[in-house]
Amino acid sequence: MEIGSSESQSECNLSIKLGLEFDWDEHAYDYYNEYSSAIGFSIRKEYANKNKAQGYVNSRKFTCYKEGYRNKIKQDMVVQKHRQETRTGCLAHNIINRQSNEMFHITSFEEKHNHPLVSPSLAHLLPSQRKIKVAQAYEIDLLDDSGIRPKASFDYAARQVGGESFLGYTKRDQKNYLRDKRKESLKHGVARSLVDYFEKRILEDLAFRYSLQLDDDGLITNVFWADGKMIRDYKIYGDIVSFDTT
Repeated sequence: MEIGSSESQSECNLSIKLGLEFDWDEHAYDYYNEYSSAIGFSIRKEYANKNKAQGYVNSRKFTCYKEGYRNKIKQDMVVQKHRQETRTGCLAHNIINRQSNEMFHITSFEEKHNHPLVSPSLAHLLPSQRKIKVAQAYEIDLLDDSGIRPKASFDYAARQVGGESFLGYTKRDQKNYLRDKRKESLKHGVARSLVDYFEKRILEDLAFRYSLQLDDDGLITNVFWADGKMIRDYKIYGDIVSFDTT
């Protein structure tokens, strides 16, 4: 089934052809991603063959995001509601190979898709097209540091550019960005000191356990820890000590 050809393909100003040359594999990815945006699909990096001795990329394959099928895992057999299958086994792809002059050439290209393409007006919502730019990240950080809730800051950013469709990222992208930022911040400050202390205790006491609970915004809401003596005492007395620092 080949249903990927659409009028958006005829309107695309970019073209993919064998022998097209790039000075870096990431430039080839960016070009293919820009092409896919104009056509109406998303892409992902399938594999990279690297030189074992020096680590540079010899060849790389970029595919349609609907390539292949999702691997079935054990949990899928027991859940009541299965995740929707989003892949269709699409064979559209773009393969580049390093040449003797260190440039990358396109050596294989499949244009046709086996699924409907997305309207270019909605292409910005596709996974490979969504990206938080440096200036946008700065604004998100500024609003977050000022205590503005993520939803309010997202709505504000959307109004600034005339609507969500012009932002280039979604609420989930912003949430993931803030989550990753807060995970990184755990490497510093009081929270990092707490985690370092817990990790040290684990080395000293194999029975030591701890857990951090985060809220939807990625902020620490609860911390639990117990060492071997605490666990033994709990089995005898059943008491706990809780600290409310609100």
